[in-house]
Amino acid sequence: MTPDLTDSEIDMICDGLVQNHARIVYLQRMGLTVRRKPNGKPLVNRAHYDAVMNGTIHARPAAARGPVWSVAA
Repeated sequence: MTPDLTDSEIDMICDGLVQNHARIVYLQRMGLTVRRKPNGKPLVNRAHYDAVMNGTIHARPAAARGPVWSVAA
């Protein structure tokens, strides 16, 4: 077993997503820490993935990206 998820495992998790950036965003929204391989594909540590999926550590979804429409007081 490898220390990181394989490309085929990430393909199964991100079923339907084709672009690497879309996969990375999806995985980050699941609360995972995602690094990028030199070829642009997502890289996820297996132990971190297992801990998040088993509820051992609390997953923190990535902050929403986009415009901020509110005005700070």
